[in-house]
Amino acid sequence: MLKGKGTYRLLLLGIALFVLICDPKQAIARTGREQASVQLVVKASPHAALVSTMLIDTKKWVDAVTDGITQQTAYVPVTDTYLMIDNKSYSIDQSYALYDEENSRTIQLRGDRKQTLKDYITKLKSKHYGQLLAWPEAKQIITMKSVFTVIDLETGRNFEVQRRAGSTHADVQPLTKHDTEIMKQIYQGKWSWRRRAILVVKDDQEIAASMHGMPHGGDGIPDNDFNGHFCIHFLGSSTHKTGTVDPDHQTMVHKAAGRLQQYVQQTSPSDVVELFFIAINQRDPEIMTTLFPHRNHEQLESLKQMAAGIIAIRRESDYAAIDTSDLLAIDLPVRAVIYRDGFRKTENKFVFQLRRSTVWQGWKIDYVENAL
Repeated sequence: MLKGKGTYRLLLLGIALFVLICDPKQAIARTGREQASVQLVVKASPHAALVSTMLIDTKKWVDAVTDGITQQTAYVPVTDTYLMIDNKSYSIDQSYALYDEENSRTIQLRGDRKQTLKDYITKLKSKHYGQLLAWPEAKQIITMKSVFTVIDLETGRNFEVQRRAGSTHADVQPLTKHDTEIMKQIYQGKWSWRRRAILVVKDDQEIAASMHGMPHGGDGIPDNDFNGHFCIHFLGSSTHKTGTVDPDHQTMVHKAAGRLQQYVQQTSPSDVVELFFIAINQRDPEIMTTLFPHRNHEQLESLKQMAAGIIAIRRESDYAAIDTSDLLAIDLPVRAVIYRDGFRKTENKFVFQLRRSTVWQGWKIDYVENAL
């Protein structure tokens, strides 16, 4: 008799577990009540070490996700914002829908939950990213000889610098040997001209900026193990020699402001191609990802792997003058020279197939012919 009751209990337990496995909503609700952990997460890329989080009301948001309108989809959105319920992560797309990668579905929140989520995200992003201040405003904050902090947006590492010169951008130097060491660690132990998105922190203000990592020009701070200075650019900054605005720096400035996706959406087809080359030259796979319609695009991973072996790429051909204002599709042929470590330079003719769903949406790369 006892054996029979035990078998019956095991059968009931098995049925309960089966229900939980087959109904993800029930699993979410159960986990939410037991663990009581729901938070928003913002990070510039999936592997970024610098992360900002916000704890939010557990029961309300577990219920909101459980009661949401679901739809099956295979496309993973490109985003920097996530909702974490215990150890389960939901990507949040630009329309504030949640993407459940484990179950290949989107979840549309009901009622006023979407607006509440939007407000939370706006608040958290303002904490995580820097202000998009133009150079004339920024230079009033980081005045000549002032000391301020640089935070790398990807690694989260920070160091102190002093502005020593610069009229159209800031020429700065690490303050001490220790600061120089941290900066070099950010560049993986080797000085480089590659641009990186950074936050400039001065007097409780965080400003979106871009730096490169190559000592050059005049020195000024003794015994800091840094022979020269390096450059920090802000919105609208230009180079000293030519007076031109550096598009690579400006891309990183917008990334540091949390506005990379908006920046890409406002570009022309030829600008999208230029951003593709910028992503390669600056070794920034997240910029490349932003140019595609979704994170799991069939060609994206192989392109990023091939790009990792390229030292530099330079466009050789000009773009044809085409009015694209009424177009939804265009193919752009581009000739470029590619430099790889240990190999002779090669020339390649790409064809970028760019598409958009409506004329007011941004252009995305649908496919790259003759890729790398």
